[in-house]
This record gives sequence, C-alpha cells and structure tokens, in this order.
Amino acid sequence: MSRFYENEIKENIPTPPRPDYDEMWLRIDGEAAKRRAAGVVQADPPARSRKKFIPAAIVFSCFMVAAVPVFAGVTFDWGKLYGGQSVTNALNNGLGQRYDLDVASKGVTMSLKGVVTDGEKMKLLVAVDTALKPDEYDAVEFDHVVIKEDNGKEQPVNGYLSYDEKSGKLLGIYETKDTLKNSEKNYTLEAGTLVYLKNKDVVLKEALKGGQSVSTGETLYPSIDIKSVTESKKGLAVRYNVTTTNEKDGGHYDPHLTVMSNGKQSRGATTQLPPEGAGVLMEQLFGNITEKEWDAAEVHFNYMKETERIAGKWSFQFKADGKKASEALYSQPLQTSSEFKEKTGMSLDRLTVTPLEIIAGIKENHTATNGPSIDVFYNKALLKVAEQEISGSFWLKGDDPKNYTKVFAFNSPEWFKDWSKVPMKLVLREAVVNKWGTTNWLKLSKPSTEKQSADMNIDSFKVHFTYYMDGKDLVVESDSDSTNFKGISQTWLRVDGEVLYPKPIPRGPSAPVKNIERYPNFSMKESIEINPGSYSYFDPSRDVEITLQQ
Repeated sequence: MSRFYENEIKENIPTPPRPDYDEMWLRIDGEAAKRRAAGVVQADPPARSRKKFIPAAIVFSCFMVAAVPVFAGVTFDWGKLYGGQSVTNALNNGLGQRYDLDVASKGVTMSLKGVVTDGEKMKLLVAVDTALKPDEYDAVEFDHVVIKEDNGKEQPVNGYLSYDEKSGKLLGIYETKDTLKNSEKNYTLEAGTLVYLKNKDVVLKEALKGGQSVSTGETLYPSIDIKSVTESKKGLAVRYNVTTTNEKDGGHYDPHLTVMSNGKQSRGATTQLPPEGAGVLMEQLFGNITEKEWDAAEVHFNYMKETERIAGKWSFQFKADGKKASEALYSQPLQTSSEFKEKTGMSLDRLTVTPLEIIAGIKENHTATNGPSIDVFYNKALLKVAEQEISGSFWLKGDDPKNYTKVFAFNSPEWFKDWSKVPMKLVLREAVVNKWGTTNWLKLSKPSTEKQSADMNIDSFKVHFTYYMDGKDLVVESDSDSTNFKGISQTWLRVDGEVLYPKPIPRGPSAPVKNIERYPNFSMKESIEINPGSYSYFDPSRDVEITLQQ
C-alpha cells in the first residue's frame, strides 16, 4: 500500500460541476415515469408471469389488491392491475363513466368498460376476449393504441394486458394525457394488431468476460457485448450492451441475462441504462455469486419473442365528461416542520386528492450549504390514511423533463365523502444521501501499470482507492467495506493543479459499491490528488414521519 495523506485545500479552485450522474437520472426518471404508467415489471418476476410486459427499468412501484366492480354482468378483477384500485374506487363513487362497448375484429372482441380522468391522466378500462389459451403465451400487447379527438388531434396511449382467470379475458388499464380537463369531449380509441409473445431462453455457450462479444443466435438480438464483470461485496455486476436489428427497439422486448443456480433461474437486480450509441445498455447485479462461480455458471439470454400477430383493428367512439372529476378535487396547503426540512432537505407544498391519487407535492428537494451539496431520496414512501397504510413513491409529474413537478404519489385506497376529516401521515424510510462537492483531497503516488492503493475517510466511511495505468488511460477503482456506503458515482482528480473528470458512465440504483472509472489519455508531471466527488450512502437517521392532516 502506498503512503498517502489527506489534504484540505484552502486556495481557490474551479468549482466542480454537478456530476453527469444527475442528468442521467433525470432521463432515467423520465423513462421510469412513462413505464410506471404502463405497469412496471419487478426486477425478478416469476418465470411465466403474464401480469405485465414492460422492459426492466428503474422500479418505483406500489401494487394493491382491490374491491371488484361489476360491468355488464361479468366480474373483472381490475385490482390485480397497477392502479386498478383507485380507478374502480372512482367509478364506484360516480367519478368517471362506465361503458359497455364491444368491437370484434379477426375473431377477437375488445371492450371498453370505463374511463376516469383527474386533470392530468385519463385512464381507460378495456377487456379483450381471444381464443388463444393462456398457456400458449407469456405476454400479449397491442402493437398500436391511440386516442383521437374530433379535431383529429392524436395522443399516444400506454398500458398493458393481463390475463384474468375469473373472467377468462385479458384486462388492461390504459393511460393517456387528460385533454378533457373539466369539459365534455368526443373521443375515438383505436387499437391495432394484437401481438402474442413467449419467453425465449437461450443457453450461452461462451464464458462472459469483460471485453468479449457473445453470439446469441437470435435475429432480433444477435449478440451481447460485455462491458465489464465486477465483483463486490453486494455480488457480481455484469454490464453489457445488447445489439439489436430493430433501431427503434429500445429494450421493449426485455432482453436480459439469467443464471442457473441450484436448479433455479435468477435475473438478479436488473437496470436498463441510458444508451451509449446503438443497442440496449444493461446492468445486472447478481447477489451471492463470485466471478469464479460466474465463469463456471450456466448463463442464459432471455427476451420476449413474438409468436403470433392478429392484424385486427378495433375502434371505439365515446363521449367523456370531466366535470365530475374536477369537482372532486380536494387540496390544501401543507406545513413543513423544521425537523422534516432538516432531515429530508425538502419542503412540502400541497396535499391534493384526485379521483386517482393522493399527492403530497414537493416544493424543493435539494439542500445546498457552504460545504458539500446534498440530495436526499427515499426508497420507501408510506401514507397512513385513517386506519390504512399504503405504499407509494417519489414521482415526477408532467410531460416535459425540464418542467417536472416532484411529488410523493399514492393510489387512493378508498373514497371518502369528506377528505378534510381524514387523518393522514407521510412516512419516509430507507433514506439515501447523494453528496458532492467536498473539499477532501487525497494525495496519490505517480500511477504506473502496477496497482497501487490508498484509503480515505469520507464522513463515517472508509473508502479504498486502487489506481493503475491501462495503456494511455488511468483506471481508478473505488470500494468500501461499510454496509451503508452505496458507492462513488464519479471521482475528480487534480493533476498538476488542474481538475479533471473521468469519462461519464451511468450507474443504476442497484449498481455495485465498487466503481471503476477511466481517465483517458492521462499524463502528469508533478502531482496527483483524488476527490471522492459524487457519492451516496444510506442514512437511517434521516427516516422521518410527518402529519399531513389530523
């Protein structure tokens, strides 16, 4: 281990920019928002789940089982679908319209059963009756769904279909932008081509090592380029790019790796990252497996492959009324305690109840001091409503990432006639602190092809740095044995007085603690120092509860 010392600098240096990490997460959050609207898949779903078909992504989810409304004499269990409880609660309380519209095409009948709006979203309940048996597919979707107004203006519609054993039909909750607001309008819902998919499982016959390209033998995803295989205390992180022959694919068919272990197939924690050029960039973290075990394991490539297409066309004309929804809104300003502000770095704005959600608005969620800058995020958000406790999440509302509104959002568990008398408490757990801009600099020895090490105390954590030359590039590895340290996302170097930043590499929420960065074309004359730059850690002391109304 090389000799080192910590040095707090007093002179003025260029203010380091807020890391690319934040821009990356803004894009990821935006994609997560779109996918949550369509129903988000869990990171490790059952092998034959037909409940949802959406590529693996950053997961913000809260699933609830609901009471079941009756439409046209048939019982549909909408509560199994994401958001199903709030939609049926709204309909059961007269907030929205029920329909019984059927259209048949190519032997498949599609039905429109209900529409609910809340000023931001329009949700449509549909049912599909098809002759194909549920064991013949693992997922099913419409290739094309849009909604049109009388003036011809068209909006995309997002959603998914799930097989309902009770009715024997495919049920779906589709979502689009609420252009209705508090008026009445005529709409046309159009759907085209029903696509059936089944999980394709391909055994990879080559070992997957960093820098290697592996053939899958599949037309849609012909090969996998392994970026890195990194072992850490959290498990083994595999980062790879899946090549695709469909430029517009975007990971739609859920490409991922699975590992066979003790007779069970696992995909670990899966994150689809912002693309770096063509293909689908993925990162998977497999817990409790070493790199040696990985080399000897049976690794599979999986994706959802089309098995049948029914080229039908289904079209519904209906009239919707948004007046009831606008009248049903309840809103009041929220008071934020000093303890809540101190722990979370945010203030709450308003409590809003819509026909579909309970929302606690966030006025700000960034803490800046004379020292390091801090953001606090929470992996778990709970809302205690009367005698019930429901799960929700941090959420981004709006259509433009530049103008997102940040909120904590929860599906309404039921509808109360007078919301002003319903006690509510917001509970935030599993706090994650993102910090950047520290003045902690650590002097390093001149890098060589031999690996050298140095340690730094960051807050209450000890972080290990390993650095070495790889050709013309300087490689910096960072890791920690501390349980609550999540890792460094971007270091900074000060070389001969000039501050340098590594090549940006996006990291997902399940990324390993160990981070490997590359400084291209590195050269130095006299001195080199390292700064932890941007890093994150769990902080249980920031868990907090606040009463929204009594």
